[in-house]
Amino acid sequence: MRRTALITAIAATFAGAPAISQAIQLTDYTFPTSEWEEAYVEGHGNIDSGNQDRTSYDLYLDGDYEHNYTSLPQNRRFYADGHVDYSRSANKGDKTDKYYEANANGNVDNYFNQNDKYFWYGSGDLGYRKGADDMFIQVGAGLGYGRVINATPLAYAIRIVEELAQHNVVSSKVSDDTYLKMAQVIDRENEFKSKYGLEEYEPYWYKEVEAVLNQAGVLTNKALGAEGVLHMQRVLDDEPIAVRKHGWVVRGGLGYVLQNYTGEDSDPAIQAQFEYALPIGLQSQFLENFSYSSIFADDTDHVFKNKMSYTYEFTDEIDWENSWDLTHVIAGDDNAENTTTNVLSSSVRYYLTNRMTAGVTLSGTYVDDGIDDNGNDDWDLTTFFDLRYRLK
Repeated sequence: MRRTALITAIAATFAGAPAISQAIQLTDYTFPTSEWEEAYVEGHGNIDSGNQDRTSYDLYLDGDYEHNYTSLPQNRRFYADGHVDYSRSANKGDKTDKYYEANANGNVDNYFNQNDKYFWYGSGDLGYRKGADDMFIQVGAGLGYGRVINATPLAYAIRIVEELAQHNVVSSKVSDDTYLKMAQVIDRENEFKSKYGLEEYEPYWYKEVEAVLNQAGVLTNKALGAEGVLHMQRVLDDEPIAVRKHGWVVRGGLGYVLQNYTGEDSDPAIQAQFEYALPIGLQSQFLENFSYSSIFADDTDHVFKNKMSYTYEFTDEIDWENSWDLTHVIAGDDNAENTTTNVLSSSVRYYLTNRMTAGVTLSGTYVDDGIDDNGNDDWDLTTFFDLRYRLK
């Protein structure tokens, strides 16, 4: 416990946080009912000219959307992303290459009992890409165990108290119980939107947060006042905090490809997935996602995918994002080679506003396919700048 507190204190100092102590950790938040969504669009590219036949370029546009709802009886998740790529070589006469694709997937976890972690699930996947004969459609069902809790509301509660303490609106130490009650109110934002409307809900939302602080007796003047409301609004509306979550879930079941990109159906498939989330202190988030799939057929491939990511908040305006994507395919055909693909990336992002970030990314890709001299024997390193806009 002492070591954890020391690490937290050092991280807070390094991040320039106000000197206010709290023993609570994000993993203490276990409020089961929560809803959150994120949506981003991101563009990056490069343009080259001089000493070549014509100006060449590579332009990329990516977008993604994720919606999560968690509760004791049911969890729902939906994720969609899209990618557009325009590129032109330096050789005069070559056509501009255009490529696009879009994917969506979702799952519903239905718990057998509200007080345990066993559930059955249903899932679906859609895919579309340029040049394909048809869409990809897959459905699945199976059993699972575990829960992942969204702790982002507690991260906001801690930041609100830090901000209020820095401006003497809060005058005494806030208890863990008060932090948790604040987080539960913050977590109910969609409830307030539904009840009072998008244009009117904030005063009622803030008033209930104020009531929690007032009941705890930590407000200097027994009220937030205009100054306190403005500081709380700045954190909730203008300060970006990446999603913080903790827990783990394992799923396993059967799937069926109703239609692949060639317009044909396929054999049933086995599916397995493991997800693990851990916030480290108040500034960091670690995520792990592993999946396995294979089709019940002769000479079938076995596909293993693993993605690990680590995000660290240097300050309220600067994030450091790192990820490692590993895909390993064991070829079912004796005449084919196994393939391993590694993608490592590291990005530094600066929040220009609460919704827009500018970033620089260093990415490396290595493909081991057992074939020599085919153009991918070495690491492919790429550095690019990008702009990302958060829609939700």
